[in-house]
Amino acid sequence: MVEVNAQVSRLTDVIAAMDAQRGASLGEINRSGGEYARATRSVIVVKDGRNRVAAISSPEGAPSDPHLHTDFNEWWVVMAGEVTYQIGQYEPFAAHFGDIVIAPAGYRHDIRPTKGSHCVRMVVGPETSNHDLKGIEPSRLIPLDLAPPPNRIFTPLEHMARRHGTYKSWAEVVLFDQRNRANMIHQMPGESNRPHWHPNCDEWWVVLKGELEWKIGDRPVLRAGKGDVVFVERGLSHEIVTVGSESSIRLAVTTPDIIHHFIDDPTAPRPPKK
Repeated sequence: MVEVNAQVSRLTDVIAAMDAQRGASLGEINRSGGEYARATRSVIVVKDGRNRVAAISSPEGAPSDPHLHTDFNEWWVVMAGEVTYQIGQYEPFAAHFGDIVIAPAGYRHDIRPTKGSHCVRMVVGPETSNHDLKGIEPSRLIPLDLAPPPNRIFTPLEHMARRHGTYKSWAEVVLFDQRNRANMIHQMPGESNRPHWHPNCDEWWVVLKGELEWKIGDRPVLRAGKGDVVFVERGLSHEIVTVGSESSIRLAVTTPDIIHHFIDDPTAPRPPKK
């Protein structure tokens, strides 16, 4: 069982929870003409007041359900397998672990699991989202826009590592819109963020590389690794340290108008929660 807004949601536990859901086999689905819902499993991991964040899994070759949303941007972090996306008029592309994909409002998106028994993606959208608007297939496809972040249709993890290198710490915003700010952070072994807390939003992270320890308020130290999701509610201080010999990469998601109160600032208010 995966608890919504657990301090840490392990990728292995999330996949196990989806595997435990009953449904038709892919062979049965293909014989019946293909049904997206019968081939797809999902588990809600985070609800932060703006987003419903759910892990979605389907096997290689499962049918898709192309659709669009008129009033919000939907985005994904790929967590396992290979998932092929076709967004708006852009040519299809294959996404793998740690890659970020955005479908801007009004862009029809067709998502197809293409390699692996567990093609897992973490979808971020509002709680009221649905697949009611189907749109039409594009009549002409164009190459992906390769502009720098933020808000690229496709931001591969490997591209970000090449862009900045892995020999020093860095951070760059990869998504910024009316609901979210997603910051990709690379941190060297033994390094820490500047401990702080937020009065105006919860914060959650997806670990994309390495291992990290979260020191959250007065609670026991929490360790998370590749594929894990960590959630900290507003009002709790947090310090994040890269442990082991490997550098770490994490995706930090907050409200776009995030406020930081730093623990080492004597003029800043103290966190209300322990």
